[in-house]
Amino acid sequence: MPPVLGLLLALQGPAVPATVPSPDVAPPPRRHPPGEVEAAMATAAPVLDGLATDAVWQRAMVIDDFAEVRPIELGTPRQRTEARVAYDARNLYVLVRAWDTAPDSIVGLLSRRDDETSSDQITVLIDSYHDRRTGHGFVVNPAGVQVDYAVNDNGNEDNAWDAVWDVAT
Repeated sequence: MPPVLGLLLALQGPAVPATVPSPDVAPPPRRHPPGEVEAAMATAAPVLDGLATDAVWQRAMVIDDFAEVRPIELGTPRQRTEARVAYDARNLYVLVRAWDTAPDSIVGLLSRRDDETSSDQITVLIDSYHDRRTGHGFVVNPAGVQVDYAVNDNGNEDNAWDAVWDVAT
């Protein structure tokens, strides 16, 4: 099996799930309907270590129908990627596992926060107002460098916006 880059980020603040699953039920991971993702309720915060070993990740839906953005907009991804989403009363948790068949070619440059480099990266965009026009972006590279921004109604990114969030790669 090719190496995998694990990412776990915790976004601090109120978490508002679309639906509220019972924390006592532990079904196997499920696939989500197109265009929808149901977050798993965490009875305890997962450890921020980039691994999928916490119980909440075993209950969370597997998201694996991604589209590539660069170099080809809406292109078919060349590598396998999976994500899972969970929440508790205060936080939203996102686990991303990104496999790479050529791990020696992964680029993760160390830089200051909010400094986007030519590194490989994972981006999580949240349409927090569910208006498909505004939102918030969270980016991390393999070195753990964080970038965050607000997306304005005109599609521009406001890099002055800073959130409180933690990440492990």
